[in-house]
Amino acid sequence: MGSLAIERLDAPAAELAARSRAWAATGATARLTIGEPSDEAVVLGAFQRSSELGASLDGAPALFRRGSGGGAARVGPGRVWLQLTLGRPDALVPCTPDKLLNRYVRPLLRALTRATNAPASWFGRDWISAAHRPIALVAFAHDAAANSALFEAIVAVNAPFACGDRPSFLGKAPATLGEIAGRTVDPRRVVELAVEAYAGIATSTVAPAPTSTPAARSDEPWTDLPWAATREEAIGLVGAGRDGTSRLRVGGELMASRDALARLEDVASALPPTASEDEIGRAVDAALTTGGAVTFGVRSLASLRDVIVDALRAAQNIA
Repeated sequence: MGSLAIERLDAPAAELAARSRAWAATGATARLTIGEPSDEAVVLGAFQRSSELGASLDGAPALFRRGSGGGAARVGPGRVWLQLTLGRPDALVPCTPDKLLNRYVRPLLRALTRATNAPASWFGRDWISAAHRPIALVAFAHDAAANSALFEAIVAVNAPFACGDRPSFLGKAPATLGEIAGRTVDPRRVVELAVEAYAGIATSTVAPAPTSTPAARSDEPWTDLPWAATREEAIGLVGAGRDGTSRLRVGGELMASRDALARLEDVASALPPTASEDEIGRAVDAALTTGGAVTFGVRSLASLRDVIVDALRAAQNIA
């Protein structure tokens, strides 16, 4: 176990999203930032395009991107946003990169169980369950070269976190802690229970060092471009397509080491439209199965190979 810096922060969604995106900039071994966003927004996963959400964005006052992968979520009053940055996966508990969710969701499960008096569970997906219903999104970010990481959660306390139904939910309707408990749950109580739970796995807690918040900004100009090719995977949609600079992007609702995915995009962007499935498959394997890279939510890397193949062909209208 190591030292944990703890910061309680109720702030605009733009500021919390900016902090999430800058997760690797922290020099702390482990830092917990947690609070209730003061305004409504939708936050995309690190590798998503907003075009994936379609009508789910209706009525969303603002759109931002967070640092962790996975699907989009709603944030704002009545929800708690937790960001745990880790200088390495085992900063607080024994953990390898592929076990980030498994290990760091556990204190949150204890906190949410205490908040509702109903068992909170995690069954290996990107959400926490209570009474067999999704009550929180969980996600991670990872950098394979630096072996640094981010564990992130958005908890539906008295307002929903989900933007709509997702394949990952397995047909289960999302709920709030208030619905599960049968009463209004104070977000401040959830914050304090979570702080207590994560402090319990640290050797010591300290006040956080001051950090400058990166300038808040909405998403990249290409984020609304539809993917040229998509597949449905365990976690939801994965896709590939060019951006405004002609770089081939690979993303969707998956979680993956960000530098590994960037390496794959570098290679894929340089491939000719006639590149073979085997050549593209080797590029996917080389990027995502070596050098400490981890991927979550994808049953088969062949899905990523296939969307890259289709996206390359589509760019040149090749059947």
